[in-house]
Amino acid sequence: MFLKGYRMVDMCWMGGGPFTAQVLGDLGFDVIKVMEVPKASSGRRGGRSTGSLIAEHNGIQMSHYRFGIRNARSIMLDLKSKEGLEVFHRLIEKTDVITEGFRPGVADRLGVGYEALRQINPGLVYAAITGYGQTGPYRDKPGHDVNFESIAGFIGMNGKAGGPPVVTGGLVADFAAGSMSAVTHILAALLRREKTGQGAYCDVSLTDAVFEANGTAIGPYLGSGVEMQRGEMYFSGFWPFNDVYETRDGAYLSLGAWEPYFFKNLCEAVGREDLVDIQWSVERRDYVRAELTALFKTRTQAEWVALFEPVDACVTPVNSPAQAANDPQMRARSMVVELENPLHGKVPMVGSMFKLDGQPLEARHWMNYPGEHTGMVLQELGYSEGEVADLQAQGFVR
Repeated sequence: MFLKGYRMVDMCWMGGGPFTAQVLGDLGFDVIKVMEVPKASSGRRGGRSTGSLIAEHNGIQMSHYRFGIRNARSIMLDLKSKEGLEVFHRLIEKTDVITEGFRPGVADRLGVGYEALRQINPGLVYAAITGYGQTGPYRDKPGHDVNFESIAGFIGMNGKAGGPPVVTGGLVADFAAGSMSAVTHILAALLRREKTGQGAYCDVSLTDAVFEANGTAIGPYLGSGVEMQRGEMYFSGFWPFNDVYETRDGAYLSLGAWEPYFFKNLCEAVGREDLVDIQWSVERRDYVRAELTALFKTRTQAEWVALFEPVDACVTPVNSPAQAANDPQMRARSMVVELENPLHGKVPMVGSMFKLDGQPLEARHWMNYPGEHTGMVLQELGYSEGEVADLQAQGFVR
């Protein structure tokens, strides 16, 4: 395990927080997920007070990321009780990183804010992961991925020219931008701590992360005062050589032949050398797009993929989730792995993006039940079996 020896406490409920913990768990952190002992549900957390290994969605069984992450252990504490808070504070004494996703101010009221915890552990790296950050007029507003992407101008740029904005298929704010921002914050803070011994408070905003990632759209406006329009940016629909095209079987191909070399190879492969010299003609781009649209509808996706296999032209299939999961590149890169599930035996799941020293990171064990490791962790903190049993009997831990 690449970063074995670091301990992380994750207090986030859903979205970017748990994925941040999963990434660091893949890197070797000892991740302990702290969940609240359930009370009557208010419906603000999906109407559920407890979680499970498997959830149903449209009849499909799926791993429920809200309640567990791989390579982690789970404990349940009543943080509103003196006894539960004492357990938490003892845990923090031996923790390197904590992540929390409360609204601003809530962690302080619970006694688990940065100022309280740094008194216990001055070297603690504390990451508060929220939708809008700890400052600004939106700091107390609720939101989800679609809201954060919208505020950051990301969804506004998705879609065809003249059409409506389109909700993204992936969780860009939570996963692609936000959690990677949190991971970077945390690792940077740990690097500084290695030199200075000083902990850090990381104010991670999912909206900030999407806004920065959307710099290719926002940057030109800031520089010129001219706002680019949806579907008309150079890389999002303006040029026909950077677009998606439907095939005869209703599937799609993506074309990214920016360089003249790639576009020339494409045109030669399909017998349309007449298009080579007008690749960069603004006046004739609609003509080129119409010709390519008609062309790609003459064969199936699989036929086009086979034709372009030996050609340097930047043509790829637009994969469905099933196609992506079975794509030979993803399989070769260990992006699909198998783990032992206590209910279903070996099951496939998405692997880690990290490849270090030539090897993919290891997915060591499956997601957890809430509170599955409470007794184990408390005993590691010095509690006796009798003390653990007493805390559990009184409902301070579970």
